[in-house]
Amino acid sequence: MVFSSLFFLYLFLPVCLLCYGLSPSLPVKNAVLMIFSLVFYAWGEPTYIVLLLVSVLVNYL
Repeated sequence: MVFSSLFFLYLFLPVCLLCYGLSPSLPVKNAVLMIFSLVFYAWGEPTYIVLLLVSVLVNYL
């Protein structure tokens, strides 16, 4: 999935922003962003999920 695709612009991004906006607290908002990031990466190249998870883990520690 690329940022300029119609699917991203008219479905994925609005759903992501809606879920983020409706999240009640900062930890939940961070989890929403992480989940949508995983979905976005998996859509393009599933092997990058491991890279993203390692990055999240390192930044969390």
